[in-house]
Amino acid sequence: MKGLVRPSEEPTAPECRLRGRVAVVTGASSGIGRAIALRLCAEGATVYAVGRDRVRLDELRSSPLPTGGPGEIIPARVDLTDDDARTAFVAGLSAEPRVDLLVVAAGVHGRGEHADAPLRDMDAMYAANIRAPYALIQELLPRLRLGGGDIIVVNSMQAITATGGVGQYAATRHALRAITDSLREEVNADGIRVCSIYLGRTATPLQEANFAEEGRPYLPHLLVQPADVAEVLIAIVALPNNAEVTEIRLRPAVKSY
Repeated sequence: MKGLVRPSEEPTAPECRLRGRVAVVTGASSGIGRAIALRLCAEGATVYAVGRDRVRLDELRSSPLPTGGPGEIIPARVDLTDDDARTAFVAGLSAEPRVDLLVVAAGVHGRGEHADAPLRDMDAMYAANIRAPYALIQELLPRLRLGGGDIIVVNSMQAITATGGVGQYAATRHALRAITDSLREEVNADGIRVCSIYLGRTATPLQEANFAEEGRPYLPHLLVQPADVAEVLIAIVALPNNAEVTEIRLRPAVKSY
């Protein structure tokens, strides 16, 4: 696998390794999901880019790709916590014979100590970080099983070791880890590979807000870049079908961040 692209370097030209594949990417409006959607498209995939911000999704569709990119981005404005909207989106994929790749990159974050964190915040994070991806995976499994595929879940290092002040958020990430590990045991025999990417601090608008809330200077060049995550993901899904990467831990090299 080639070395990761540094923020100051130009990305390497795509090799079109995913030409003809159909991908669904959640959280594609911005940040990590956006970078993944663009990278998959540049590698030749047809990408259903799922998000809640219609303007950003439309901008994503018109974003320039390295060397023009042979793939296609199809914006899909969907609130995945809305059962009717999510089910309608999946039903609308009927024109596709299969889905080869599902990337779960959507999620919400919240802070608060156990003593006074509002329960409504935990309910919102449960709906977005656990229930919505669980239901979407469940509804897309028949299409993923048609030809074997990949499910990539972008998770957090909080799913590995929870820190203070984010107990509610960390609980949802631990739960998502359990779902992913259990799912892998259930679907490997169907030719479906399942990988979790556990991320440390990543340079996204959400992370910038987190730094502001913590009263810390935001130095994005010291953080993992969304393009780094996309590059790792491409390497995972481009592997031959006989190999499966089950988890990746990706964090800033400067550990104080």
